[in-house]
Amino acid sequence: MPGFIRFALVEDQHIVRDGLVSIIGNIPNVEFVFSAENGQVFLDELPKHKIDIVFLDLEMPVLDGIKTFRKLKLYNPDIHVIMLTTHSDPDIAMELIKEGVSAYLLKTSKIQEITLAINQVMEKGRYVSEFAEKIIFEEMKEPNKTNPHQFTERDVQIIRFICDGLTSKEIGVRLCLARKTIENDRLRILRAYDIKSSNELIRLSILDGLYKPRTNQEILNELQQKKEASQLRRFSTYK
Repeated sequence: MPGFIRFALVEDQHIVRDGLVSIIGNIPNVEFVFSAENGQVFLDELPKHKIDIVFLDLEMPVLDGIKTFRKLKLYNPDIHVIMLTTHSDPDIAMELIKEGVSAYLLKTSKIQEITLAINQVMEKGRYVSEFAEKIIFEEMKEPNKTNPHQFTERDVQIIRFICDGLTSKEIGVRLCLARKTIENDRLRILRAYDIKSSNELIRLSILDGLYKPRTNQEILNELQQKKEASQLRRFSTYK
């Protein structure tokens, strides 16, 4: 079992927030640090504290749970996020699971499951509830869900680079292709989705499992690894 676990709670309903703090705070080896009524208050308060896990509600004023999670993943990726919500919409849950939430729990969960989720998240980085497992299983049963338009391997690479924020020129350099070729491929991909913007492409490619959001550091690390591999291949050629 992991050591002492510090948690925060973000919930807009005062009575619910106090009840959850009392319940979760009484779990052995778990310590309550602070709570907030919305995501913005939480993010403003976070630099003053050290936490391991945050429980996020989905629907909140000012800054909701999804936007809070995405900001947290970008700037504080070491903090585990457990969604604790009444929303049982499978599409929302699947989207957040793909984006990397540590657990997706319904507020109807028993204290035993919340306890198990906390400890497994700290030990393994993730907990799959029965609700989440059912959604994932249903997702896997749908044919071609992860590549509904039958994109080629190069198409998928281009989609991921676009979602990472790279320009056509930058993508061309990475794939050793002309910028015009990338622009033609990009247009074909947008037409396949029947969309017109990169923002729409990001949303749909996440839902289809073609792209998982990454931090700027992860993108830079991948580029550095490819550069080092390329240098090693050139060195081996001339050796």
